[in-house]
Amino acid sequence: MKTFLFGTAAALVMMSSASAADLAARPYTKAAPIVAPVLTWNGFYIGGQGGYGWGSSDETVFAAANTPAFFGSQKYDTSGGFAGGVVGYNWQSGAVVFGLEGDYHWADINGTSSVINVGPPNLGDTYSTKLRGFGDIKGRLGYAAGPALWFVSGGAAVGDLQHRYDGGAANTFVQNKTKWGYTVGAGVEYMFAPSWSAKLEYNYIDLGRSTIQYTAAPTNRSEWKDTFHTVKVGINYHFNWGGPVVAKY
Repeated sequence: MKTFLFGTAAALVMMSSASAADLAARPYTKAAPIVAPVLTWNGFYIGGQGGYGWGSSDETVFAAANTPAFFGSQKYDTSGGFAGGVVGYNWQSGAVVFGLEGDYHWADINGTSSVINVGPPNLGDTYSTKLRGFGDIKGRLGYAAGPALWFVSGGAAVGDLQHRYDGGAANTFVQNKTKWGYTVGAGVEYMFAPSWSAKLEYNYIDLGRSTIQYTAAPTNRSEWKDTFHTVKVGINYHFNWGGPVVAKY
């Protein structure tokens, strides 16, 4: 009986030693690293965009009141749609994206004052404003989070403005003028396919003051102060899109 027990114990010791040797010889495999794809926004892009704009036109007459209902100043609303194109370039450092962008749009954003003279001598006097086109050259600063790019922007804006005073066939003045101002805004861009992104952006545009001079007298004029809000939606194509950059952790 003792012989059997000693034999069994020896066998167990031998098996344990063999298992330990097998474990020591077994190669160690390191766990695979966690990879996080980070999209690169570097390079040139072009796109198309459009949307809706609204704003206000503040008009002041620097002369005697010219209608019984209007005594010098007023504000009226403008609104309408637009469509155009964009070109830009991005530089990316980690999750931070710097960019330069220019765009231009054909627009029909207009409004007419509610001032209407119902008595002589100027039947139907009105004032109107139309933004026929606008664009900007601006910088962008963004944060890339996966396929999304959140950004703010700002720079110079330009607009093709038309102002009109209509006091009848013999008393109508029209001014077409290119006006420079500034724009600020914010938005988000989303890379929905290789090289393709969709964009939603808001911009505020201030085009300063415009003047119609009615006669040679310096005080016989009207001035307009024009500001606009725009919401743009668009699609961009990125030429230098290189796919995901893999970051290991």
